Amino acid sequence: MLKRGDKILIASILLFAVAIFTGFQIYGFSGGRTYAVIEVDGRQYQKISLGSDGPKLQLKVPGVQGELILEIDRDRVRVVSADCPDKDCVRQGWASRPGQMLVCLPNRVVVKIESDRSSGELDGVSF
Repeated sequence: MLKRGDKILIASILLFAVAIFTGFQIYGFSGGRTYAVIEVDGRQYQKISLGSDGPKLQLKVPGVQGELILEIDRDRVRVVSADCPDKDCVRQGWASRPGQMLVCLPNRVVVKIESDRSSGELDGVSF
């Protein structure tokens, strides 16, 4: 049976874990300048700087099966429309933090959000 002290300990550990998770979600895992790197069929097509001073535009990206229209709104990116059958890339929504990706598999287009401070090395867990 759990005693009062055990319950307080469990509640404080859970509260601490939620606070750390929320902090990482709000402030991100790395600072510095962020970029949207657009790749078509495995090759870099364009690299766009994001941030509060970033551009506000729509960009047409030629894919393998058709065309993608990306909307860039200063510090975030999304797929507005695509010439693919299922439109999963359109439903992915906005991407703004380093590590997030937008992917359109039929068109072989990938939009990665990267930071200039992120290390490109693998750690022991992801290896």
